[in-house]
Amino acid sequence: MQFKRPTLGRPFRIATLVTSALLVSAAPCAAARADQPSAKLCLKKTSTPGTEACMHRALDDADAKLNAAYKKALSVIDNDDREQDPKTKATWKAQLAAAQRDWIAFRDADCGDLIFSEWNNGSGTTAALYACRYDKTVQRTAEILSRYPLE
Repeated sequence: MQFKRPTLGRPFRIATLVTSALLVSAAPCAAARADQPSAKLCLKKTSTPGTEACMHRALDDADAKLNAAYKKALSVIDNDDREQDPKTKATWKAQLAAAQRDWIAFRDADCGDLIFSEWNNGSGTTAALYACRYDKTVQRTAEILSRYPLE
């Protein structure tokens, strides 16, 4: 005898999955939660378009913080007094830029077509995509700030 699991209505499944994605993405680490409270507000949205718009704004905020952290990292390299050779600093900065490009490629692959497949192109897909990118962006920001601390 084969067990047949009960099916839930599509709106319920979508709401559950989006809420799960937002809960996971809104809490990647304590430092990120303090800096990125806007994603938590997205849980209060009652429509898919409202959730998408909210997550898009949260992602924009997270991207701005990532860009600021990246610029800070470049400044830390420029001001590093252990290395005086401009050529060595230029190499270091180029390596950081290459790592950032590779990270962006990873984020886009992990939070792109893969999300569409996982969500079967359902109505919550865009919010899930934003939540995935938000989560990875917050994590990357925290990583850069931990590797290039304030002077």
